[in-house]
Amino acid sequence: MLLAWFVLKWTSVNSLALRGGLSEILIGGVAVASIYAYKLFTQTRLGLLDLVVIFGGLVVGFYGVRAFKLFWVPAAYGIVLLAGYQIENITPNYVALQDWMAGLMSSSMQAVGVSSTVSGHVVVLNSGANSLALDVEGDCTGIQGILAFGLLSTMALLDTKPKLSRVIPLFVVGFVGVFLINLLRLFGVFLTFEYLGVDAGTAVHVYLGYTLFIVWVLVFWSLAFRYLANSPRPLPPTTGISSGAAPIVA
Repeated sequence: MLLAWFVLKWTSVNSLALRGGLSEILIGGVAVASIYAYKLFTQTRLGLLDLVVIFGGLVVGFYGVRAFKLFWVPAAYGIVLLAGYQIENITPNYVALQDWMAGLMSSSMQAVGVSSTVSGHVVVLNSGANSLALDVEGDCTGIQGILAFGLLSTMALLDTKPKLSRVIPLFVVGFVGVFLINLLRLFGVFLTFEYLGVDAGTAVHVYLGYTLFIVWVLVFWSLAFRYLANSPRPLPPTTGISSGAAPIVA
């Protein structure tokens, strides 16, 4: 996601003239050094909140506090992911959604000629004499990814200060698109398990989602920015004397 944002915003980042002052360099350096020192002392791994602080420290140190007018979207990335984790934790279960997605995957596999049966959220692929059971677990529903990528794919559009009536349809498209991408990811995972085996299926299960999400965000941003750029803008109020009226001489 960060890579997609920097690809689209690289011209703005590269042309940024702001530079951090001495106090900002010290604050940013202390923030980054403190995180790494604490992690080394406690022998723990970096978390999402740590990465947010590190990113913020680097922005402040190199470009200054005012640069967050440009970097607020990637800075919010970790916070949105954290919110996604919290929402995921307080959601009681995904059983109904898991069962629906498992049924959809079973029907999709049958549509391409692969024999399959479904029981709850477990899909059994019958490959000749061998069968393979695939469990559509809660993480496979993509709730966290839908929240994170859906929000972030639309948050960047707010930089253009569009009308609310133009933004709402884009938010809907952003969320729906991520949900459909997750279904496509699951279908690709099932096909890989069926035709390439367990090892390949496991690898695709880990990496395919990230690839598809990044591609979707790039496509979505490209089309959305073009849509907003072509949106009608109100004409500025006209002043002066109409061409059809004669001037009044005092």
